[in-house]
Order: sequence, then structure tokens, then C-alpha cells
Amino acid sequence: MPKKVSQIQIAQELGVSQSLVSIVLNGRKEGIAPQTYERIWACAIKHGYSPKGMKLPEGTGLGDDQMQSVGYFLRSPLRLANKSNFFSHVAQGLHDYLREQQVNLVFLGSEMDITAKELRTSRWRKQPLSGIVVMGEVHADFLAAVRGLKRPLVYLSARSPGLCHSVNANEYQAAEQLVNHLYSLGHRNFAFLGGMCARSRNDERLQGLIRALERHDLELPDENVLILDDAERKQGYQLAEKLLLLQPDPFPTAWVCVNGLLARGVLSKLFMEGIRVGEEISVAAFDNTRVCSDELPGITSASSIPEDLGREAGRILLNPELHGGESLLDVVLPSKFFERESSGPAPEQICERIRSFASAS
Repeated sequence: MPKKVSQIQIAQELGVSQSLVSIVLNGRKEGIAPQTYERIWACAIKHGYSPKGMKLPEGTGLGDDQMQSVGYFLRSPLRLANKSNFFSHVAQGLHDYLREQQVNLVFLGSEMDITAKELRTSRWRKQPLSGIVVMGEVHADFLAAVRGLKRPLVYLSARSPGLCHSVNANEYQAAEQLVNHLYSLGHRNFAFLGGMCARSRNDERLQGLIRALERHDLELPDENVLILDDAERKQGYQLAEKLLLLQPDPFPTAWVCVNGLLARGVLSKLFMEGIRVGEEISVAAFDNTRVCSDELPGITSASSIPEDLGREAGRILLNPELHGGESLLDVVLPSKFFERESSGPAPEQICERIRSFASAS
């Protein structure tokens, strides 16, 4: 078969050195990570590169008509049918990156549906996967079972130091961006409305908010921190009602929500009570998904772009030089801030509708 692609082109496409490509295509396996070995052969075969005497590596199952695949798991209680707004964006970014590299993305299941014991069976170990992404914080035993599949692994929106690569948003930078914006508008009294569906993310965002306020010599009173078990629209509605009933003194005029969906529920309650968002109360969120921008009013928000998190996970998985050694990446992507209609200057005084809410209820 005539040479259709050079070793240099293969190296450039895979992002590896030409010398590594040459070593692999000359049949050497010693000291080469199995995943790297298979990727280089798959690329060579795909492009029809066939130097004299070259034989297909045994047991790879790779051929001209077979594309590589990367799989992903979702944390509990998420399933494909109820995938979170956030992870839908992440999966889109991962899909887009892999498609550019001619690699398939496969949904492997939810932590709710697959046990750690199942993952340890030979059927799972034989899955022809080039890498795995775990989206969200999962139980330690489940993560250990995924690691046992011996595939390149990225833990996304969660961390397990020393065990696998991770990709996360810069929650502390996002908190600073939100607080700096609201402070510049005259707000001095803040509240945090959260949900424990992903404990580590909720806690990190809360701590980020507290630290950002401290830089302005402000405190976040305990009574202004309200947290429920989930972080959907329903919980946002409930938390807004609870805060209005509590009537903390001084009353917070800047409400920072753990995500955009919860913030939408907060807005629904404020609208129902006739409270003007962006004038009488400002609402902001740790988020940068379409829920903040596709509905009116837009929600002022700050976070890393979730599609970028997915793309970064794909880049790590498909870079053979990052696997096989002892070094692990903990990547934190920068936050971006977007000002929208839900935030505005702090009011000179708390409106009567807010003051009278508790007595009316």
C-alpha cells in the first residue's frame, strides 16, 4: 500500500513527537504506554501509512473503519434523561473537541445505575475505550472501580488528589468577580442561596464568597446562608420565600446563588411578590450556562465556561504524553463575568413590600 501520510503528519495530528511515532511504528512496546501505542497505530492505519514489513499490532482491534471512543459517567442522582443544565454544556464541549479529533463520545451510564462491583467485571474491562470522563463528584468506591478499568481518566468538576487528572472551574475567581461587581454598585449586605446536590461545589462557592467579601471588610452572617438538598428552580423559589420571611437585619440586597437554575427560582418568587429585580434586590449566580442568558431578565453571572471544561478534559485524554507516568494534572480554568439585568445599584432603603412580607404571610 502506498504511503499516504508521513510520520511527521501523524505526530502533528496526535500532538506527540516524531521520534515517539517512529519508535512505535517500528514495533517497540517497551517503555511505551499501551494507550499511546494503540493511538499511534490507529492513526497510522486510518491514514493508510504502511511501511514495508509493518504488521497490525495484535489484540488492538483497530482498523480503517473503527473510530476511537471516549466514554463518560454522570454522578448520582443524574441520568441521561435528567442531565443537569451544567453537564449538558460540558458534554457538548467534550463532544465538539472529540469530533474534531475523529473520536466518538459514548455515554456509559450513571453512578445510580451501575455499581462499583459491575465495573470490576471482565465485560467492563474489555470496553474499547480510549479514555473516560467522570462528570461530577462520585462515591470513592465508584471512582476506584473506574480507575480499575485502566483507561486514561479525567475527573470533571470534582477532585481526587493523587489518583487521577481533574478539570475544574475557578470558583474563587468567580466569587471575586461577583462580589466586586455588586460592591461597586453599592451593595454591602449579601446572602448566599445554595444546594447540596454537589457538596464540594456548593462549599467551594460559599467559601469563595466569604473570602471575596472579607477583602472588602464585609462579613456573611450565618442567618444569610440558606442551603437546601438540591439546587433547581423549586429550591430557589423556596429559599427566596424563606429569606423574605426571616427578615434578617440588616436585610441583604445582594443575593448570590449557587447556580443559574436556583437563581431562576429566586426570580420567580420575587416577581410573584412584586419585588423589582435589579432595583430592590439584585440577584447573581455562579454559572455561565444558557439558563442565565436565554431567559429574561438575564442573570448576572460568573464562572468558567462549561464547554471549555469539556474540551479541556478531551485534550487531556487524547494526549498520550500525559498518561503512563506518575504526574497528574489538576487544571483550573479561568472564570468569565457577565453583567445582566438581574443586578443593579443598591437601593437607598428597603422597600415596604419586603418589610411587610413576614407579617403578611
